[in-house]
Amino acid sequence: MGRSLEWGQGQGPVHSIRLSTVGAIRPTETGTTHEPTGLDLAMKLHYLKAAYIYSAETARDLTVRHLKEAMFMLFDQIAWTTGRFSRKDSGRPYIKCNDCGTRFVEGQCNLTVEEWLSKPDRSVDEFLIYHQPIGPELTFSPLIYVQMIRFKCGGLGLGLSWANIIGDSFSLFYAFNLWAKLITGEKIHVPTLSKGDRRFQSPNPTVKDPDSIKRVNPVGDLWVTPNDKKMANYCFKIVVADQIQPHFPAKGADPIPVFEITAGIIWKCIAKVREEPKPVTVTIIKKDPNDLKPNAIRNSQVISSVQVDFPVADATVEELVKAMGEAKDERSGIEEIGESCYGNLDFVVYGAKLTFLDLSGEDLYEAKVMGKSPESVYCNVEGIGEEGLVVVYAAAKSEERMVTVTLPEEEIERVKLEFKKFGLN
Repeated sequence: MGRSLEWGQGQGPVHSIRLSTVGAIRPTETGTTHEPTGLDLAMKLHYLKAAYIYSAETARDLTVRHLKEAMFMLFDQIAWTTGRFSRKDSGRPYIKCNDCGTRFVEGQCNLTVEEWLSKPDRSVDEFLIYHQPIGPELTFSPLIYVQMIRFKCGGLGLGLSWANIIGDSFSLFYAFNLWAKLITGEKIHVPTLSKGDRRFQSPNPTVKDPDSIKRVNPVGDLWVTPNDKKMANYCFKIVVADQIQPHFPAKGADPIPVFEITAGIIWKCIAKVREEPKPVTVTIIKKDPNDLKPNAIRNSQVISSVQVDFPVADATVEELVKAMGEAKDERSGIEEIGESCYGNLDFVVYGAKLTFLDLSGEDLYEAKVMGKSPESVYCNVEGIGEEGLVVVYAAAKSEERMVTVTLPEEEIERVKLEFKKFGLN
């Protein structure tokens, strides 16, 4: 399994793993290919992860057959995601739409859903996600892994590992929601996108040297982010009214920028541990509010950089929120870099600089199965650079948010102490 987590003195709680393959029902026309954009190629060392947990009442009667049949119908409409990467003579990667399928993983858990959810650090949900990177043999590597874990009580954990090169986090959520509808018996329609549709309109087409991307040593055909530091995860819940709102002065009837305040507080905490000299640059990734085709599988997320020339550790949260409001969209520069090197160079975006990923506007709990929302949802990214990543996303209650933090192992405990000083945990 992609990542091994410690679980007391015994073995992990997930066992009896079985692997199979699921693909489209109808064969794709021979010779069909899918060409990644420059932005796609720049994201190729990253993998998006999500885990959805459903109660026994909701999922007890759902079988492997139910889930696979729904997945067959889903992949009939997005069959290119079940293909495999190859390279052109230039070295540029592309997808052969050869219907090789997605890896489907079955497993058992020796805990009930209630016992599982009692763990305060939700990064335990990494166990529900089966991950393998693309490579070293591109033609044999699935782009998506789906894991189904049956809890002792009959509840269900559904985990996805999704290659970022095929689409952003919002694409993953879109695909999962379609699958959930099919499981319930609804019909779906996925519009076909042209290559032009998969591109974005950037307000800053002149950005040539984006700060949010970092070139790394060549990785060849094993698409894994090279890191000298061991990274650790920590996931926790925050209550907006109690833990976020007090750190930011109210401005009349204006909505509270929850993501930006949360990011500002966490940025300060990390800065106190790192004692970084100024200037400091961070990356902000969020949904494009001007996207005219939001229901699609592609990379259209806004990737912006924020630079400040004052000590972050001593700044007010309000100053940091203001700085984030002046973030510079760097997608066009990243797209140009990805196109110019034909995918032969390797880059890191998440964690090239300290990165904040805003998923808080997505209603993750609309992924209803048999009419019931999940009990819990977990989100993260695999392949994060050493500067780290903070993901902010919806919790089960609208007045709460979930935060997943990935930082070098040597920093995580000290940062958690800073969180306590701010009342975050």
